[in-house]
Formats: sequence, structure tokens, C-alpha cells
Amino acid sequence: MNAQSLLLFVLSAAILPLLIQAKPDGAQRDGDNARQLPSIEQVFARLDANASGGISVDEAEGPLEGHFDQIDTDGNGEITGAELKASRAKRFVRGIEMRERIKAADADGNGAISNNEANEARLNKLIEHFDKIDSDGDGEITKKELKNLSKKHKSK
Repeated sequence: MNAQSLLLFVLSAAILPLLIQAKPDGAQRDGDNARQLPSIEQVFARLDANASGGISVDEAEGPLEGHFDQIDTDGNGEITGAELKASRAKRFVRGIEMRERIKAADADGNGAISNNEANEARLNKLIEHFDKIDSDGDGEITKKELKNLSKKHKSK
């Protein structure tokens, strides 16, 4: 598993559980500068250029384009509203589960995950790339380091 795959997993599960989204103009949550998830209708209004009721590979952008085959579960070449909704729900649940696993792994309650804690909790993908994520080399991964990893990935 390469670092980019790990990054996608960690971000989608721990930092960005609702990764699958289109980017509507100027959409932000009040006060925290985080993107607001557009409604299914907004996604289709923006991306379904031919008004077919589905988003084709050619119409998909951003995360929808990058994860097209995973979202298009029936394999017909178009993402339907139901498929997008199901994908969002799955990512949301995975995100909650991963946050809970990471929180539970922090056995000493210091707000960071050591390599030993990650091993005990069987956070295998985190363990595999621990040294890359632990950017300050202090032997622990903090929320800030996970967020920095997210920013680094977005800039590529």
C-alpha cells in the first residue's frame, strides 16, 4: 500500500468522512472555514451537464472523478443520486468508526497516538506509515499532524 492510498484512507476515515463531494461556489460553514457538503441536488445541478439524471465519467470532477468506480456500484457508467447518497453514508459511518477507533487507541489520554498504541489498536495503515505521518518525529501522531497530512495531499 502506498502513502497516497494510506492518506486517502486516513483522511476519509479520520479527518474527512464526507470526502465525496462537489465543490459549490462559496460554500462554507459558519465560522470554521470548512466546506459544507452540497446537497445531492446541488451536485447534480452542477455536474449533470446533459441532464440525464446521472453523472458520467466525463461529467465527474474532483473526488467524484477520483472515486467514480467505487461510487458507481451498478457499473453502468453513471453515478445516480441513490449511489451518491449511499457512498456518502458509507463514508460518514467509516469516518465515525475510525474516529472512535483512534480515540480508543489513545490509551494514555494525551490526545496523540503512539506507535505502541496504534499497534495495540491494530490501526495497521497508520502503523505502516507511522514515520511519514509523525512529521515532528516525537513518536506520536497528533490531530494536527493528520490535518497537515490532509493539507499536503490537497496541494498535490
